[in-house]
Amino acid sequence: MLHREFAEIYDIFMKHVDYDGWYKFLKNYMGKKGEVLDMGCGTGEFIRRLLGEGYYVTGIDLSKRMLKVAEKKLKSEGFKEGSYELIEGNMTDYIHPHKVDHVICNFDTINYLKSRNELVSFMDRVSENLKKGGKFIFDAVTDDIFDEIFENGLFFDEEPEYTSIWRHEQLGEHEHLVEIDLFIKEKEEDNLFRKYNDKQYKFIYEPKWIIEMAEDKGFEIVDTATNPKFGESRIFFIMKKL
Repeated sequence: MLHREFAEIYDIFMKHVDYDGWYKFLKNYMGKKGEVLDMGCGTGEFIRRLLGEGYYVTGIDLSKRMLKVAEKKLKSEGFKEGSYELIEGNMTDYIHPHKVDHVICNFDTINYLKSRNELVSFMDRVSENLKKGGKFIFDAVTDDIFDEIFENGLFFDEEPEYTSIWRHEQLGEHEHLVEIDLFIKEKEEDNLFRKYNDKQYKFIYEPKWIIEMAEDKGFEIVDTATNPKFGESRIFFIMKKL
């Protein structure tokens, strides 16, 4: 995935995301303060907001580079290491030393899990890590996202700092390939760019199946929600461990 290898430009790439609005949306469901596991935490944008409101946060991510960016960001804002922890690891097998109050997983991270079995394994880990009555909040996208983003299989994004070309191909009934050519501007005066290429595989899971599987795993569905600000094809699942 692009953000694993090129963490230094990830925040530029995501500069149009309304993190404050997204966080407020999550916070409406989280309720009480406590300890949070942020699965797939990236560069720590949700962590810094949670810390600012008194939560203790553990961030889990596969990318050491992303975690280094997050660490630098949190230290620069004056957050003490004792109020958070960043761990390089796979969310499908991570077991926390003790149970936490909330688990969050943002930006359709579960759509990068390659099979139903992987998603079931992830739900098992969440259940192991979460207190009874604790909230699990995550989002997933549907197949409609590709019609939303791509026209004739292509999407162009041109910004002062970069230009990107996205190509979409459907590989199977619920498996999609998105290939990205990213050109990062290095020297304004020379008009020089650095090129990156990345392939991302997304796996789409039917919302009905997600709900049924979660209920089988001992979760109560508190709500499912969409928010047009974050895409019509993105569904938020809010669950409570029974």
